[in-house]
Amino acid sequence: MPFLTLVPTPRWWVAVLTVALTACAKKDAGGGGGPTPGGPKTIRQSIEKPARMTSLGTRKLEGVAIDLRAAPDGRVVTALLDAEKPRIDGVPPTMRVGALWAVPTGEGAAVKIANGATNVPGGLLFTSDGKFLLVLGAYDPSQQAGELLVQDLTDLSKERQRLAPHVTYMKPSADGTRLAWVDDGVLFEGPLPAGPFRQLAGEVATAEFAPNGKHLYFRRRSVAGGGVFQLELAADKPTPKRFVDAVGEYAISEDSKWVIAMARTNPRMFGFELFVADAATLKVVKLGDDVMRFAISRDGQWVARMQVPKNVSANAAAANDLQLGELWLGRTGQADARKVGDKVREFEFTKDSKKLIFRDNYQVLALLGGKYDEKVGDLTTVTLPDGAPKVLQKRSPNYELSPDGKAIAYTARIEKPEYSRHLFLLKEGGEPVKLQEWLYDYVFAPQGDRLFFRATCTREGRSCDLLVQDLTKVGAEPPRRVTQNTFNFKLSDDGSRALSTTPHMTDEYFDVVLTDLGTGESKVLDQYVTQPVHFLAKDGSKLAWIVAEKKTAGVYVGP
Repeated sequence: MPFLTLVPTPRWWVAVLTVALTACAKKDAGGGGGPTPGGPKTIRQSIEKPARMTSLGTRKLEGVAIDLRAAPDGRVVTALLDAEKPRIDGVPPTMRVGALWAVPTGEGAAVKIANGATNVPGGLLFTSDGKFLLVLGAYDPSQQAGELLVQDLTDLSKERQRLAPHVTYMKPSADGTRLAWVDDGVLFEGPLPAGPFRQLAGEVATAEFAPNGKHLYFRRRSVAGGGVFQLELAADKPTPKRFVDAVGEYAISEDSKWVIAMARTNPRMFGFELFVADAATLKVVKLGDDVMRFAISRDGQWVARMQVPKNVSANAAAANDLQLGELWLGRTGQADARKVGDKVREFEFTKDSKKLIFRDNYQVLALLGGKYDEKVGDLTTVTLPDGAPKVLQKRSPNYELSPDGKAIAYTARIEKPEYSRHLFLLKEGGEPVKLQEWLYDYVFAPQGDRLFFRATCTREGRSCDLLVQDLTKVGAEPPRRVTQNTFNFKLSDDGSRALSTTPHMTDEYFDVVLTDLGTGESKVLDQYVTQPVHFLAKDGSKLAWIVAEKKTAGVYVGP
């Protein structure tokens, strides 16, 4: 997913794309600055490359870099230099392998950590406190394995710890103090950075720490039954305790009290059986059959599941790809549940665990005369424990919850008197207020007090106004414009600054703009930047980015 796209799930990215296409069609139909056939080619030929501005950052690493990542505390960023796609068949199109460098964002010089590092998921991880960097070096794409290295980021001069040569999987604990990894199918676990590490089990595929760190769960390889097992880490010699076999997906509740899994123990079913167990006893309770998705509330008290209706035939199930189903809601650890939705695909609990939110009557409708598809559903909420389903909006393409759970923003597909797209804001205890017609992506500020969105767009959505609505003034004051010519944007953790990108018309790169949301002052940090760009401080006062321009290529930190 591209940098600065403030969308947590794949469904949102698709929705944003469809909104973009629709908005462009609307603008083009009205002569509102949309491209004409052959227009982009003519523009590129007629516009001269602008003069290069002086960067407001400091180049900390020179060279052609990709895959910029930042440690959680912003102390260090990493990047791959001279990365190339492996010359073997069957690897993902975006896979690259190159030299991994760690770049201090304060004083000090960049340090090469490993040759042959990769950008694939799981190839590089930071601990939650940003103290350690975990990387698979000398990566072999054909085996999906590499040498596990641990680098102390508090002092890059310290020697790296080389833990194992053929690691296929690694996972740090939630507090960043311990590490589990799988080497040639053998599971090891111990304290960072250098152990001692103990061998715990064989024929292992993946492993997960419970959030409280008391248990380690692992899943065996499919050829060994695919079962999930629990290990008590306080024991001198932990003995694996089996939870359930043939697991497709499993999760541990945030309070560490429950483990839940979908398992294909009955081959006659379209989907999976859903099981849950108390972590203290591993006593198993079956929750449902033919389950395709599940979610557990953050407080661990509720489980929602989407399951295939009993009257679906084999042919219909294959045609639908089992993507829609009935939504059931029940207490964790109890088999009893109630149906709250009929044709549901995605669903989630609010962060405060007070509501379940989903889109019912999910359907795919034609967009732009059938040229594209648009996925919509009836936006519905259920207040826990026993509230009835409440429809907020028919045919909603997407929605966004505020961080404090007290507001929701959503879009609506409007058919009459003419096709349109509206953005609504609903505050707790209030009525929906329409904020905008024809818009792109939107997101709440981290504090939940403002809603930011892009609208009044040209150039097929590549150039928009960034607008903000103060939630305390909804209905009294209209949204205020923050910046212009915005392609995408990102907010600092404290909500005081906005980072936005402006796309070039002559190449694929961007100008990066930092805006102080208090004073309204904006400044261009750099040009010819690739995505992503990272905030390194909660107040947005420090950033890191990659410049791709040949003469100035490298990793920059500033301002």
